[in-house]
Amino acid sequence: MLHLCYYAACPLVKSAQRCLRQLVSQALTTLLGLFFWASLSAQNTSDLFASYLRGEWDNFQQCWLENTETESHRVATAYPHRHLHSVFTPDSSTGLSQWRVEHYEGRQQRLLARYTMHLSEHSNGQLQTDFWPATPDSSPDARPFSIRWTLANGIFLGQQKQRHSLYVLKKDTLLLLDEDLFQQPDSTPYRLLKCRFFRGWIQYPMEHIHKDSVYFYSGLTLHDQGGTAQLQFSDKTLGEYTVELTQLVHSRRTPILKLAIYTEPPEQLHWNSRAVAYSWADPAARRIGVNIRKVVSGWTLISEP
Repeated sequence: MLHLCYYAACPLVKSAQRCLRQLVSQALTTLLGLFFWASLSAQNTSDLFASYLRGEWDNFQQCWLENTETESHRVATAYPHRHLHSVFTPDSSTGLSQWRVEHYEGRQQRLLARYTMHLSEHSNGQLQTDFWPATPDSSPDARPFSIRWTLANGIFLGQQKQRHSLYVLKKDTLLLLDEDLFQQPDSTPYRLLKCRFFRGWIQYPMEHIHKDSVYFYSGLTLHDQGGTAQLQFSDKTLGEYTVELTQLVHSRRTPILKLAIYTEPPEQLHWNSRAVAYSWADPAARRIGVNIRKVVSGWTLISEP
């Protein structure tokens, strides 16, 4: 036993033990990496594309950066982008081949265009999405078109033939630029982020109904790209506060998730509305809340991009 203790304490043996631990750690890391990439490669390309695209997208962050009056946050541009909200929904009856695509503008979500989209895969591994206007209320500029997609390093790159266009699809970011709905004079793309949805509640005094009482308004949902919720009492009257959840970039370098409380109703909010209170967290946060005594609100993630 004394001999064993002596050798265990020997610097040479300790060094060898450290080297062995490092080799084992590196081997495990390599195996995990190979397993991850094997799993990704095994996943059908169209399935991966669909998992990226499915859901709701919004360029609230881009518009806020271009329109905020706060110099330390603003990104200067001569051609601010329009506020877009896009929804991509596969038709459950056709698997992943047929989709409904809708593009809206502004907080009031004015319909810009509605398309039917067909997703197909070529023998060379490329994907193709064919679009055609779905209803008469689509934009007069909307016309049938196709996009070819190539997967490279986990990112889908799309291109229309003989057109000045740009389409980049990542797991949480969608870049759009073409000659119709998403054209920009300076050729900078629309940058839409995928919406994460939260379920939450608002607690608020209801003095007008019963003195010294509070009203707990729950079962609400909103997304983190400028989603809003306004308290509504049991008698259908509205509370004075609106809650807004947004992903922003503080001082052009620090991404944050911001939960803000405003005294304006949702339809009156604009890029430079002043919040009466707010809290912030990491953009990947799953829970966020705020408490200003008169109004309390909490939100929990219910869907991941």
